[in-house]
Amino acid sequence: MEFSEELKVKSQDVHNVSDKLFNSALSVALTDRSVYRMAVFRFYHVFLMIEDKIEDLRHDCNLLQTLYFPNLFRAHEFEEDVEYFYPEGMPGELTPMLEEYKLNIDRDVKDDPANLIGYLQTMQLAILSGGSILRPIIVKVLGLKENYPLGVKALDWPEGFSTANAKKLYKERLNSLELSQEQKDRIISIKMKVFELNNKLIREVTHSKESKQVAWKYLERILFVVCLVLAFIGYFYFRK
Repeated sequence: MEFSEELKVKSQDVHNVSDKLFNSALSVALTDRSVYRMAVFRFYHVFLMIEDKIEDLRHDCNLLQTLYFPNLFRAHEFEEDVEYFYPEGMPGELTPMLEEYKLNIDRDVKDDPANLIGYLQTMQLAILSGGSILRPIIVKVLGLKENYPLGVKALDWPEGFSTANAKKLYKERLNSLELSQEQKDRIISIKMKVFELNNKLIREVTHSKESKQVAWKYLERILFVVCLVLAFIGYFYFRK
């Protein structure tokens, strides 16, 4: 079995759970820009950590050099999205979950630089596969059309860029890596951990004070409409 397929098959169960949580969280995040921007801020830092690591390590690690695709880097675009959503200035400190994420990356690459592949492959292919699907949904729901692509630049690609060709090349390069079975097993384990770390980041957003305030705001609107409907029904019922 090729390594790209092995990665996919052995992480499928964790991936499915992550997808369900992500879809649920996205429905919350898209209720308000103040919630969505917290997710953008977090994933900006995740991509920045990963991209900084491969820049630092690739010259001394042929495995990472083989998977070095600067055209897939997204941190700069995420930063522009963060600046758009935080005109007053982005938060200066990492959140507790971002600190945990950073600790995991630092520890894993210290053990073996090739472990970074688990982070790289998961996050870069996620953007390649899902970015073009999410982008129009986010633009429509959050009303970003007027300033497009601001707010979704990280999910946008230059004209003429083929995500299909990029994924094909990525898969070929991944399968060409000369990895021991022990390294493969560690990378697969890290890939599954990345899904769990992303889930924790998402929960950090959906359980935040801002998210709960937005959720309550919409709940208040729904309750108000329900009360009006009940009052309307009661008025006509008692007139009979």
